[in-house]
Amino acid sequence: MNPHHVKNSKEMEDNNPNENDRKDIKTIAVLVNEGYFSYPYIPSSIYAEIRILSRLRFQTQEEISRIKNRIASTFQIIKTYTEI
Repeated sequence: MNPHHVKNSKEMEDNNPNENDRKDIKTIAVLVNEGYFSYPYIPSSIYAEIRILSRLRFQTQEEISRIKNRIASTFQIIKTYTEI
């Protein structure tokens, strides 16, 4: 079961979003019994490679943004100290 679906379905029984393990198990059992579940899609061959490369591209873009922000921050600090 997807934890997000379990979290969204907790209010089905008693309209109370509180969490506890006993309620989680009961919610999962109700969802499975009613057929509200899906099998995970695990890509293989070329699709797995595309997924990995896509994730690496996203991580690289985040890292580039982080580095640019660090450089801009460093220049701002240098500029502040040189103006004094």
